[in-house]
Amino acid sequence: MSKIFCFILALLFTTVPLAATAQDHDITAKTPEFKLPVDCELGENCWIVNYVDMDSGEGAKDFKCNARSYNGHKGTDFAVSSMADVTTGVDVLAPLAGTVLRVRDGEPDTLKSKEDLEAIRAARRECGNGLLIDHSAAGFPGLSTVYCHLKQGSIVVQPDDVVIGGQKIAQIGHSGEAEFPHLHFGVTWKNGVTDPFSGAQNSEGCGQEKQSLWASDEAVSYEAGAIFDAGFSETAPDFGAIKAGETQPEALKSSAQALIFWAAFYGVEAGDEITLEIVAPDGLRIVKRNITQEKTRARQYYYTGRKSTGGAIEAGVYKGLATLSRGGQTIEQKTEMIAVR
Repeated sequence: MSKIFCFILALLFTTVPLAATAQDHDITAKTPEFKLPVDCELGENCWIVNYVDMDSGEGAKDFKCNARSYNGHKGTDFAVSSMADVTTGVDVLAPLAGTVLRVRDGEPDTLKSKEDLEAIRAARRECGNGLLIDHSAAGFPGLSTVYCHLKQGSIVVQPDDVVIGGQKIAQIGHSGEAEFPHLHFGVTWKNGVTDPFSGAQNSEGCGQEKQSLWASDEAVSYEAGAIFDAGFSETAPDFGAIKAGETQPEALKSSAQALIFWAAFYGVEAGDEITLEIVAPDGLRIVKRNITQEKTRARQYYYTGRKSTGGAIEAGVYKGLATLSRGGQTIEQKTEMIAVR
């Protein structure tokens, strides 16, 4: 996959580490309780795609020592399904009270060419539209959070603004060096990049689950992988159009030349087993495709189908079933229905 370089140390967001305090080294000090930084339902209309890379070497491991990250990734990525969500607007929220330190806007929400990406890197604008919040005033000296790939023109705070937990600060976008629309949420605490799920710094390695920084009433849990979208079409799906927000039609005509079922996945790992099936109105399975994922990828699309018999598809309601499995265990299944008339 194309790596998404969300550097917290991008030019605009480079910060001078705050002087260490007694609290920085006191393991009994209180822990932040973050609200979810996105106004959406995890696993329903937004998904966690990449976690903090806890492997200090050339590889990439999330806090559970799985491959849900990439080399050098310093935050948690909260993704939506398509650019249609960016157009509609998904709010980004302050997870904790704080003071806005820096803001950058004006970067477009578009897919970038190779030349565009080179220019973004040269200008050190990988983060795209973003902002930085200091949470010292909330009782956490040295704690700051960064927000990248925000929607152009959506930032509603300015430097020196004081925010409270849960307050809208911007919206999810596709600016900067991003493979898909998402929020990159980064945490710096105690002079190091900190994983909000484990409370450990990225220099400590994976498997160091100390204490979650998420508030106990927030439904934030580890996602091993996700099937975030699926649908039917009568021709090979245009995944570019689907990424832009195209959805399946309400129904297909029986005169269609083929019946195609597609599915979209976040967080697939090398060796994962993916199954796509189509079940006819009479309950018989008419298509089944088994796939072994070759490479670990943040986002992946697949499809299967069959041509019509005798120039027509039998009328009725068809079911498409996508299954993602890892190590012999089913991670997730997604079902979609379509009427053929």
